[in-house]
Amino acid sequence: MINSFCKYILIAVTAQAPLWSNNALAAQTASANLPITMAVTNPQCTINNGQGLPATVQLPVVTTAGVFADNNSTEVPIVINCAGSVSKFEITLIGGTASKITTSNNMVDIALVWKQGGSAVQFGTPVALNKAPYLVSNKEFDASLIATVTPHTGNIPAGIYTASLPITLTYY
Repeated sequence: MINSFCKYILIAVTAQAPLWSNNALAAQTASANLPITMAVTNPQCTINNGQGLPATVQLPVVTTAGVFADNNSTEVPIVINCAGSVSKFEITLIGGTASKITTSNNMVDIALVWKQGGSAVQFGTPVALNKAPYLVSNKEFDASLIATVTPHTGNIPAGIYTASLPITLTYY
């Protein structure tokens, strides 16, 4: 038999049970807006005032004895102008080793250094043009090179010889 005190406890527990179960099982939610900002760019850039890369770079004349009539270096202009701001700008040169590219004459190589800063070209390594010393302004970049003819010791066969330098520009 249930006495009146037990009835009171039973009624009190029964009345509180739905409140406990609702609090224990109720889903908690929170809402917030996450602000997202992005920029989509399509910078319009030109090389050498719209002329592009030189079709041919005329290097100094060298004799079969490896003597130069004049200076053995020439500038290869690579000046890039962009209409809009550029957040990333890199140039990568490939096709050479030890800062030199070979020519179709195995007795003559071409050594390359950056005109700005004078450091030797590291082939396959991207160079950030949007930083000193290549950054002229936030819309102009100077990636010009100095090409120096480096003849090997010995008799150089006469003739016209060629070389090429693959260049990749990455920008946005």
